[in-house]
Amino acid sequence: MNNLIQTLIVKYGNVTKTAKAFSVSHTAVVKWKKNGPPLHIALLCHLSEDVPYIFNPSDYGVDNKGLKLNLETTKKVTTNDSIKRV
Repeated sequence: MNNLIQTLIVKYGNVTKTAKAFSVSHTAVVKWKKNGPPLHIALLCHLSEDVPYIFNPSDYGVDNKGLKLNLETTKKVTTNDSIKRV
């Protein structure tokens, strides 16, 4: 069974609740257990602070060189809007 799917089933309680959380069928989650989750589900889990999962592009045949994501944030707010003094 895929580790991510096992993590999700434990987090949500069972396959049915996991399916409901992702708006998919029970059958879809059962297939994920065998074949692994689709790319978009893995990315959603990676971005969620509630799911302890780190996306591995090679699991999906994606070359790391093509991913230019900067997932770091800063506390400084920036904008391209001009400042109008009132």
